[in-house]
Amino acid sequence: MLRGSDVQQLMEMKREGLSTQAISKLTGYDRKTVRKYLLKPETVPRYGPRMARPSKLDAHKPYLQDRMKAGVWNAQVLLRELRKLGYQGGYTILKDWLQPQRAAGMATAVRRFETPPGKQAQVDWGHLGYLETGGEQCRVWGFTITLGYSRRIWAQAALDQKLGTLLRMHEAAFREWGSVPEEILYDRMKTVWLGSDERGEIVWHPVFLDFARYWGFRPRLCRPYRAQTKGKIESGVKYVRRNFVCGLLGREPSCLMDFNTELRQWVDGVANQRVHGTTRELVLARWDMDQFSMPLLNGRSPYPYSDDELRKVARDAYVSWQASRYSVPWQYVGKEVWVRERGVDVEVHYGGQRIAVHARAERRHQIITHRPHHQGIPLGGEKGGGKILIQMRETAPSVEVRPLAAYESVAMGGVR
Repeated sequence: MLRGSDVQQLMEMKREGLSTQAISKLTGYDRKTVRKYLLKPETVPRYGPRMARPSKLDAHKPYLQDRMKAGVWNAQVLLRELRKLGYQGGYTILKDWLQPQRAAGMATAVRRFETPPGKQAQVDWGHLGYLETGGEQCRVWGFTITLGYSRRIWAQAALDQKLGTLLRMHEAAFREWGSVPEEILYDRMKTVWLGSDERGEIVWHPVFLDFARYWGFRPRLCRPYRAQTKGKIESGVKYVRRNFVCGLLGREPSCLMDFNTELRQWVDGVANQRVHGTTRELVLARWDMDQFSMPLLNGRSPYPYSDDELRKVARDAYVSWQASRYSVPWQYVGKEVWVRERGVDVEVHYGGQRIAVHARAERRHQIITHRPHHQGIPLGGEKGGGKILIQMRETAPSVEVRPLAAYESVAMGGVR
């Protein structure tokens, strides 16, 4: 009896115009057999999938489904629980069954959801390339802010990621839109988020939080290492790299201004004119709904702020600023602090608290010290308990050199 694949081969040879006799010679099958299957190919038996063999795990699968919904996925933990319920099977059966279940659960966990018009925007910072200026190579950073409903994007490049730069770019986007979204989502960038307190609550950068209150939007953070918690997985900088920057290769702009000019043209002519891959609608068609759902600026003035920079406190309890060094309380050694100029003073802040203030140095390379900052600083002694070792150097033996008179006196003594 021929298999299904064998009969398919016979049918293919017949379609190519071969006679029954020629097919018989080529395949080695009897002519009667060839003729039989060519006339009635449906006589080939068809085998369906085999019935799955019963598993010792089957009776316990409803229990496992409930435990997975409760967040318990560890195979060892589930095995211990199943043993108490009378499970007689092995660990491998359980692990092999859990693996596809876990993969399906992860796929569900990152499912997109849509936000209503005017509700949300997402900010993204990322590295776009380098700019050589004055003999030095500087990093070029890309900033994007994308509205969640329409996917309208605003983008600009800069040579730093300072707080002042971040806030200026927000305001430029707000002015172009003429309005502000209800909330904006961020990754855990240090210009926005300083850390978490003992209760696990977010500690926002005080200047940034005041900026958000001034413009009337609510800042939100996505969970660490889980960009999917932004809701829609929008990566504005990645889109700029793959679509805009890729098109510039081979004809690089001469300066940052030229780069931003071309970036603006691309945003207006390409990014915001496209049919979005997820919504399947024109970005500008959905923009109308976003625009009418956000509160207007009403001629509000720019937020008054000063640039802060992040600095790490050195081991000697000083921070560097504008080529001079300023003391801070020694308890902050090794911590990252924010330094800024306010009028003629230099201020140092940590976690929303001002921990030091100094008059700005009159010249570069000065060391400005407030003595109470270093009072009580522990002085670490040298480590004891080490091996006592000697260091030797091999040299030629030394010969004592004596005057000849010494030998003569010895000789005279011998004569006596």
